[in-house]
Amino acid sequence: MVVFVIATAACWGRWPGDGTESPRTAHAPRHGSTARIERLLHDAEQLLLRTCMRRAGFDYRPVPDEPGTGERDFPYVLDDSAWASRHGYGRDLQQRLRERARRDPNGAYFRSLSAPRRAQALLAANEPGPRGVSATLPTGGAVQRSDHGCVSDGQRRLYGDLQAWFQASTTVHALDAMRRARVVADHRYARDLAVWAQCMRSAGHPYASPGQARAAALSGTDPLPRARETALALAEVRCAVRSGLAGTARELDARHGAALCRQYRSTIAEKARLQTEALPRARAVVSGSGRP
Repeated sequence: MVVFVIATAACWGRWPGDGTESPRTAHAPRHGSTARIERLLHDAEQLLLRTCMRRAGFDYRPVPDEPGTGERDFPYVLDDSAWASRHGYGRDLQQRLRERARRDPNGAYFRSLSAPRRAQALLAANEPGPRGVSATLPTGGAVQRSDHGCVSDGQRRLYGDLQAWFQASTTVHALDAMRRARVVADHRYARDLAVWAQCMRSAGHPYASPGQARAAALSGTDPLPRARETALALAEVRCAVRSGLAGTARELDARHGAALCRQYRSTIAEKARLQTEALPRARAVVSGSGRP
């Protein structure tokens, strides 16, 4: 049952919603069991990393698996009017993320170290050079990383077979970008995108794509004032609905996602198996951590 829950989540399983948002455009509310499993594995990996770094003479604070409130990802088009009314294109949330990064205790600790100690800390975490384990990417080519260091040590202790975990997790992670690329390359998306652009021009916003509109709103050199950012975001939502682009994106996202799940079902199942077998070890790590 646990394997099924994990594998279903990996295949972008649907959760209840009101049907007005495109799938996977948010930090989607995960199935309760899936969320608990993922949090447990994440916490165990972080605690193992802390233990290893302490053995090497360095401090490390486990990073919680907590998505920020309100943070969203709209890969195809902004289609949530309530979110756009509150956040525009999310400049306020970006500022919140930057502030969170500035307060990150691990970053502050790393910056406080001398240059030689920083180099030693990086070696302890990752070891020199990428050689050790490798993963063939679904799009071709390969990526490598060291099989030594605290990151690899923690994953080996948790998942057992580091090479198998690196290959499976790397492949499944890559499927998200592949799905999005297939959606935007689909002629049906291009068809409705042209209608969306005409709608935006008629509203006084001459942008050829949602990406262009977002870039203009959040420009690092000449960003729009907040009121204009919100107005542009709401215009994008209206045109997404009127043009049919929002609905087409939802349909294509589901279709291409399902095709990728079928194509890579064995790899998705392998990742789920490794996660399932890691659960007893993860529970032991977390229950025995004595974390503050």
